[in-house]
Amino acid sequence: MTLAFNNHHCFYLSPGLVMAHGTAIDTKPHKHSLWQLCIPSKTSTLNGEILLTGKIIPPNEAHQLSMTEGWIILAEPESKLGNTMRELSAQILTKALPPLPMLIPSEEVSITALLTNLGQYTLLVESLKNNPYQCRSKHLLKLLARLDSCLTGDCLKPEQWRAKDVANWLAISESQFLHLVTKELGVSWRPYLLWRRLICAIQAISTGGNITEAAYLTGFSDSAHLCRTIKSTFGMTSKQLLSCFK
Repeated sequence: MTLAFNNHHCFYLSPGLVMAHGTAIDTKPHKHSLWQLCIPSKTSTLNGEILLTGKIIPPNEAHQLSMTEGWIILAEPESKLGNTMRELSAQILTKALPPLPMLIPSEEVSITALLTNLGQYTLLVESLKNNPYQCRSKHLLKLLARLDSCLTGDCLKPEQWRAKDVANWLAISESQFLHLVTKELGVSWRPYLLWRRLICAIQAISTGGNITEAAYLTGFSDSAHLCRTIKSTFGMTSKQLLSCFK
């Protein structure tokens, strides 16, 4: 799963990964089950403290970010990138590596410029370029391949995504399925499915759909339900979030 980067856009979706460059990002306190990397290019604050470096935020850690301009990168816990963020965070904490830099302000906003700026963090750059799933279960790999079809434009409205239904489709018990998801994806099934549905909805909107259409397509009860999920996950209103992706 290698990302196909396009230098003319500042929003990228790939299995296990979301990258966005935005301005005037101002979130409410929130938390989610993902690893998050913030790379500001101008003075920003995290939890009210001035942020003069890039910052890695672990899963389920409450945070409030105010960033004038920069990149936000989200990675699933057990993806290659998620594991790299975990290792990098520990190395920075023990001072085995210097803190991540802020971006050098530039007229060019591109993934190429970002990777150049992060050049000394080899594993991070490699993981951003290629972020394969780390799970080994053939059952989960089959499921993930089906979920990933949404990222190529063939979205599956989740009408049969209850754990029992998915387990039956995979020909394993429900308890075995739930155990595999938590162990190999690093998060339980319901929040993981919600995350994947949210990514599909953002994908639909970024390609020209509206909030109502995206909500219906991805199994949210209505646009209000989708907007509440965006706010609880990203700490922003849907309008604020989507403005980062234009």
